[in-house]
Order: sequence, then structure tokens, then C-alpha cells
Amino acid sequence: MPPKPHTPPSEDACARGLKAVARRLGIRERAKALRPGQILEAARDEFCQHGFAATRLEDIARRAGISKALIYVYYPTKTHLFLAVARHVTDPIKGADFVLDPERSAEDQLRHEHERFYANLLQDEHTLGILRLIISESHRVPEIGQFYALELVGGEIESLRDLIRHGMARGEFAPDAPERLTGIEDIVIAPGIMIMLTQIIGGGVQYDLSKWSQAHLDMVLGLLKAR
Repeated sequence: MPPKPHTPPSEDACARGLKAVARRLGIRERAKALRPGQILEAARDEFCQHGFAATRLEDIARRAGISKALIYVYYPTKTHLFLAVARHVTDPIKGADFVLDPERSAEDQLRHEHERFYANLLQDEHTLGILRLIISESHRVPEIGQFYALELVGGEIESLRDLIRHGMARGEFAPDAPERLTGIEDIVIAPGIMIMLTQIIGGGVQYDLSKWSQAHLDMVLGLLKAR
């Protein structure tokens, strides 16, 4: 019996096949894109629960639903992973995702970022937990100490400088505000860091955070607006 002639698939069948492949590839790409975030969240929870030294990568992998080997694809050591978690939780504090609105007043934007700073710093238990570990492990793990000194406290925040320049252009801030506020990053963050340290060290000591936050903002605006 002669072989049956080959019948090419219809255009509809080809289209369905291509769509199915695209869906599979899309799912894989989305899963790949989500993995770092899943790892960071799982690591954050494990570090907060067990501390730096007692946290094991296999427990992080189990919590994230991945293999331990996959963690090494993204983070070569536990210290690298902890620093990535530290950046993940402190970027909102530092306003790393701030986008300047050229149509809106600089003071309003600064006030909003200031309120978000305090909300992220003091009301999120994971943020406070990781900050507690940064402080406690800084003397033992040099890379963590460097992160605290160079990125958390001493890092430059160019978006904040852009906001100050925006306020100067609108006449809201003094023309020499940047010169008078050399070290603006430390000035802006220091009172918040002090509150954080007080909560970590002082335990149950409570402050009226609304008054503290307002006094902090008044200080910064007073320096920016002084003529």
C-alpha cells in the first residue's frame, strides 16, 4: 500500500500551535522574572525569623518553592543574598523609586516622601527586622558594615537633589540650599535612623512618632527655605 501523502497542517492548526508555544514560553519567562523576588521575600522571612547566622539556604529554597541550587544562580553566597534583601527593604526608605513630578510643588513631594519614609521605616516589621540584623551583624560581617555606612546612611540620593533643584527653580527653596545642605542624605535620614536604633535597643521605649516626624520635616524644610 503506498504511503499516505503528507498533509501539511492547516493555518489554524499552525496558529494554535504557535500560540501554545508562546504561552509556554511566556509562562517560563514570567516565572524566571518572578524568581528573584520570590527568593528575596523568602530570604527576608527566614532572616527575620532565625537571624543571619542560623538562616540556611535550603530553608529559604523550601520557603520559595525552588531548589537550593537555583539560589546560587542569582546570589553566590548567603552574604550576597542578605545584602540583596537589605537593599530590597531599604530602597523604599531611601526613596530609590521616587519619580519627580515637574508639575507638583517640591514641598508637597518632599512631605509625601518624608511620610512614606517613616511608614516604611517604622511600621513594617520586616523592614525593622532586617535593619536590626544590619546593626547586629555589621561588626561580624564586613560587607554588611560597609552596606550600612556607604549605602544606608551615607549613600547619595540623586533623586532628592533633583527635588531640591526643582524647588529652587520654583522659588520654594533658597538659591544656595544645596551648598548649605552638604551631606543632605545624612541630614535627611539621621533622625529616622535614631528612632530605628531606639526601637531596636530600647525595646518598649515609645516616642510620639507624629511629633517626631513633624519636627524632623520642619528642620529639613527650615534649612531648605532659609534665606
